[in-house]
Amino acid sequence: MKEDKAFYTLSVDGKTYAFRRPEVSQLDRFGSRMARAPLSAALDFTRELALEPEAWAQATSERPGLALAAVNGIMEALGFLAG
Repeated sequence: MKEDKAFYTLSVDGKTYAFRRPEVSQLDRFGSRMARAPLSAALDFTRELALEPEAWAQATSERPGLALAAVNGIMEALGFLAG
């Protein structure tokens, strides 16, 4: 892990989850998987980027859709989606 600086945060039910900025290789891997298995791709991508991986894994095991919400926010922050 190169750095533990939060690039994007997602707050849910009073808990905030922080994610590091993805590298190009991570974005490429996510993009190639997204069409085939969107939820699995989002879960793997966000678990890889989470600054507190155990807490995020627990949250997404209970509510897997949170991964899609986090991906949308990360992609918007990177300029892929219009805000």
